[in-house]
Amino acid sequence: MEIYSKKTLYIMGSFLAGFSLMTVELVSSRIVAPIIGSSVFTWTSVIGITLLGLSLGSWIGGTIADKRKSGKFLPLSFLVSSILVSLIPILAKNTDFITNSSDSILKLNLFLSIYLFLLPSLAIGLIQPIILKEYADDFSKIGSRYGILSAVWSIGSVLGVFLTGFFFISNIGSMETIWLISIILFLIGLIFSIGNKKMLLFFLLVVIVVPIILYLTLEKTDKKSSIVFQKETNYYDAMVLDRYIWGIGKSRILFLDADSHSIETQKPYQYFYTEMYPVFGDLKNNIKNILVIGAGAYTMPEHFKDYYKNAEVSVIETDPEMITIGNDYFNLKKYDIKTLVGDAKTVIAKDTTKYDVIFGDAYNSFISVPWYLLTKEWNTKIKERLNDDGIYAINFIGSVTGEDAKITESIANTFKLSFPNFYVFSFDQNKENIQNIVLVGINGNLPISEQDLYQKLLKGENSFLANRLLPAGTLANSTSLILTDNFAPVEKLMEPSIKDFFSENLSFLKEINYPI
Repeated sequence: MEIYSKKTLYIMGSFLAGFSLMTVELVSSRIVAPIIGSSVFTWTSVIGITLLGLSLGSWIGGTIADKRKSGKFLPLSFLVSSILVSLIPILAKNTDFITNSSDSILKLNLFLSIYLFLLPSLAIGLIQPIILKEYADDFSKIGSRYGILSAVWSIGSVLGVFLTGFFFISNIGSMETIWLISIILFLIGLIFSIGNKKMLLFFLLVVIVVPIILYLTLEKTDKKSSIVFQKETNYYDAMVLDRYIWGIGKSRILFLDADSHSIETQKPYQYFYTEMYPVFGDLKNNIKNILVIGAGAYTMPEHFKDYYKNAEVSVIETDPEMITIGNDYFNLKKYDIKTLVGDAKTVIAKDTTKYDVIFGDAYNSFISVPWYLLTKEWNTKIKERLNDDGIYAINFIGSVTGEDAKITESIANTFKLSFPNFYVFSFDQNKENIQNIVLVGINGNLPISEQDLYQKLLKGENSFLANRLLPAGTLANSTSLILTDNFAPVEKLMEPSIKDFFSENLSFLKEINYPI
């Protein structure tokens, strides 16, 4: 009976090690996102480095198991794993030396993943071969013994993925999940230490020292910004800050991960694309039905509702938490705006409503772009949802001219296949700078020439919009890649833009004391 109990403990250890590894891996991308955003580079780096650590750990653990008395190393491997996992929150608060080391988003993701996750995944990788050495007491049954341990490791990994994605992150938070895993690893190591007085004393010492280090290190963080609200949702690390920004004034900023998605100011600011709401009334009379794709802080939908008072304004938003944030911190409760919760592609596919204006505003992150909302197929679907002479506008980050304009040229080249008649607005005086660009396509003929629109804008509300209007021919590049559902390498096209803009974005984050 004693042998069976010991073997059950080994199985439980393997199960919890697999659970811990996948939980840390899934949480890792959420820890990196507030530092440098979330992109395909983030997931590639996190998964690759985690697998590398696991491989190295398995190799080292197997060597230890064969050359040493592995029973003594098993509790130690759990303890080391626990300590290294618990240090992730501390390390994540001290990443300036990495973010200042390069302007390549690819390199930064790799460096951060190595810095934060290589050693913890390596330590957890030690566990499985050491357990196998103890569990497989009969070499003739090594296959079945390994199969059992491998199966329970995998089952633990699956449970870790589901619990983390569906519960831990949105209910207790990423850092808290990391500490929970550290505690689990510590407790199972403690169980394996029973009967070894020296090892138990070592565990007791860790219980005293590590919490003190965590307290002293983390106590001083997150105090340098006027944070109004912060919460990890199922999609973002959402944060609302009140700051004074030079040249803009008192502002309320909504951050989703490391991106400032909305900046609410006390007066119009001519370089914010959200001030372009009067344009649509100059292009179409009697606008009755407006759809905005992407809520953010509901700045654009609220402008639409204020300016087109008789129009119905609807919003498609993936994250339902944005509704609460909008109501509590951005005056949404004062507006009659309907929110359709879900992914834009799914909602549009089911929606049969025809709109006068559709404004695509899901692209304002310069790091993470939903590529499938930029393709030829998507534009065709949107066109089907417009009334005759209806307007489809998309906002995205790019440069108008220069070496960084590849993503802009591809988006424009794809856009004009469905909307050959369009206008272009840019929101920086220097066309080579990374900036907000808005394409405004017409489902029909141009209602007004560019020159006449310029004159109208000069006389209307937010007259500075006249100087944001560019000749559509500025983006005429027939050789640029057409983005399709089958092939849309958005991250590759954006890499030059991200490289040039990343340091500028970091400077802005530091200027407003964003807690990274």
